[in-house]
Formats: sequence, C-alpha cells, structure tokens
Amino acid sequence: MSGKIKENSARNNYGCYATGAIRAERNGEYSRAAELWGKALMFARGTSGRFWATRRLEFCANAATRGWGIPDES
Repeated sequence: MSGKIKENSARNNYGCYATGAIRAERNGEYSRAAELWGKALMFARGTSGRFWATRRLEFCANAATRGWGIPDES
C-alpha cells in the first residue's frame, strides 16, 4: 500500500472528500473540514478509513467549536 490517496480516481469519493478536508484543515477552516470529513466517512470502505475520518471529524468539530483557525483570535 502506497499510502497516497488517488483523489482523481472516478470512484474514489473518500479520497476526494478527504483531500478537501485536509486542505480545509491546513487553511484553518475547521468547520468546513469537519463537514468534509463527515462526507468522507460516508464513503470510507475499510475500518481504517472509517476510524481516521471519525477521529478527524471529532478533532475538527472540536477545533471549530473552540474558534481555532480564526484570524486575530486567541
């Protein structure tokens, strides 16, 4: 297993949503990232994908609730 997500694969919806969620996290858009991780979770095929998407969803939802990633906030 290469560990790389094939986001452009025609049937890899998990990869598309996960990649979008990762980009949103990097930009500090935790609310959007949580939404995308939730969508990725719906398309996860294996237990490891479901586990990862669930944990990232929980983390991003918590970060959004706490206001992380909002400029000029501390």
